[in-house]
Amino acid sequence: MIHRGALDLLAAFATHFSFAILALMVVDFGAPVVVARRISLAGDREVLDVARRCYWQASVVRLGVALVLALAALVYARLGGDGFSRAYIPAAIPALLISAFNAAGVFDGLGLSGISGLTGMLAYIASAVALVAAGAQSADAGMILGVALSLGYAVAVVAQLVMLWRLGCPMRVAPVSVVDCGAFAREGAAALVAILPGQLSFRFQIVVCAAVLGQAGVGLFVYGRQIAAAASQVLEFVRRAHFPDMVRALQQGDATLRVAFEAQRLATLLAAALAFGLTLAGGGCFLLMSGAFAQSGLVVALFSVGVLTGALSQTLGQAAQGLGRFRIVAVAAVLAMLIGFAASAGLGALLGLVGLAQPALVAHVVGALVIWPSVFRRSDGRKIVRVSA
Repeated sequence: MIHRGALDLLAAFATHFSFAILALMVVDFGAPVVVARRISLAGDREVLDVARRCYWQASVVRLGVALVLALAALVYARLGGDGFSRAYIPAAIPALLISAFNAAGVFDGLGLSGISGLTGMLAYIASAVALVAAGAQSADAGMILGVALSLGYAVAVVAQLVMLWRLGCPMRVAPVSVVDCGAFAREGAAALVAILPGQLSFRFQIVVCAAVLGQAGVGLFVYGRQIAAAASQVLEFVRRAHFPDMVRALQQGDATLRVAFEAQRLATLLAAALAFGLTLAGGGCFLLMSGAFAQSGLVVALFSVGVLTGALSQTLGQAAQGLGRFRIVAVAAVLAMLIGFAASAGLGALLGLVGLAQPALVAHVVGALVIWPSVFRRSDGRKIVRVSA
């Protein structure tokens, strides 16, 4: 798209796709964390029953959220959307409803996060292929890209359920009560609030970028930013794969920083390697190329440091969630978001693309500084007292 000079279409797709992923994250309602934690703490004989009950509780809650968001999105498309919006949003609505039945949390709880990660990539792959195939007409491209997102999620959910059936863990319908769904919704909401602020910060940066640099700037920003985000997504899959072990280690032993980072040693090392590699690659593109490619390389290099700092901060948050401290993580995330908003508006207006990279680092530091004293310093202190005694 950059080579063809279709930056306006790229910006329109990037903006709509990013908000579609945000809506899908809201629909998920923190379920992967809650389901994985409950399964991790279940006894060996209870795992299958707990997995089924959690899956259907999550599906009922998520379907309700999906219906509300779908209605709101259709109203926006009809009343306030442009040609691309009116085509993309109705075609992408089925993705919201279908994603309510995804089984990512079940796979995470069973220690099979690789499967949920691979199936989760299908919607991204479908959208990428459709973006290449889409024509120059905004309405036609919007419909094609929206359908691609919905088809990607449909194939992903079917693949997840078939895989669970083949593994001997079919998600047969299990009875759920209003009380059970309410309890699940409360835990899920706390987990969602911990995740959502970081996603809102990215969307806010898109708005700032559009106001300061225009649609061409948005296209370049999102292109480079999404490369760094893809690296962070890989790290998220790795952390999810080790989350059940982390939960058990924190519950059975001392809830310390050392235990948390030992459980996520691979993710931490991989974060350092990816940050270095992206800095090198992005810097090379900026120095050796010209035009839009050089500018997108600069964005990749600027955001590469955030891959490492974000991984460290998220490991702290994940460990706190493993201990059931959802509220502390949510408070940290909201505070980091608010400070990030202010930094994005100020630095983005002053420095453009360069200024939009700094708020993420500030947000990561703020989040870590809120979580560590509230959760882990107490545990470390108790351990020191016991050793000294």
